[in-house]
Amino acid sequence: MSLQPLRISPGRKFAAGLAGIFTMSVTLTVGFLITSLTLISGDPGEPTSEKLFFIALAVLAAIISVVVCHLLMRAALGRRRTGGSLTRFFRYQLAALGCGGGLALGFLPAMTEAAPAWWLVSIAAGVGLIAVCLLAFRKARYPILDHPPHPIIGLAEGSVVDYWSGTSARAPSLAVIHFVDTRGRDRWVRHLVQQSPSMQGTIGQVTYDRHRPDRVLRFAVTHQLLDRRPPQRL
Repeated sequence: MSLQPLRISPGRKFAAGLAGIFTMSVTLTVGFLITSLTLISGDPGEPTSEKLFFIALAVLAAIISVVVCHLLMRAALGRRRTGGSLTRFFRYQLAALGCGGGLALGFLPAMTEAAPAWWLVSIAAGVGLIAVCLLAFRKARYPILDHPPHPIIGLAEGSVVDYWSGTSARAPSLAVIHFVDTRGRDRWVRHLVQQSPSMQGTIGQVTYDRHRPDRVLRFAVTHQLLDRRPPQRL
């Protein structure tokens, strides 16, 4: 959390955009390869070590992709960020791997020339896996608290003062949240948007640590800019 106004600079936008593109392209592709290489049996004459070597390469590529995208998102958010933003993005990455695996399951019968009965089983399993993984991309639904759940937890009304969403749906959306703590100090923090749309002027509830005001736990939207309903009192 910063005592000085923050903004989403072009460099941070670029880092967030790259993280989103790599996650939904490279990470998803690697998930497809890992599942395909694992489930497709090789030729009888092929040594098992060769198949294991390619699987290990695919797993290594997945690890590198996840780490690089995670570092890019850290650069995009900076040190002053809401708690859980990086955890949320890590779930996006795991979901991308799972979606790649689901696609591989769907195409597995065509790659192995399986019997017609296996087509239905494999496609159903692939669609089911993709559906479960897509839950990680759903809109977060945080409850609005009437009172702090613990004495060290502080609640404050916050508002989005800066907002950026990439032109591609694969890019994560970033926001800068402003609020005033219990000491009357203005605070700013960057946030990986979990409740869309979250544009400039959106009002929400900020949950933070009273003992460590620089640690913001979450931001829950209570009133959108174009919402006709009156704002909920916090």
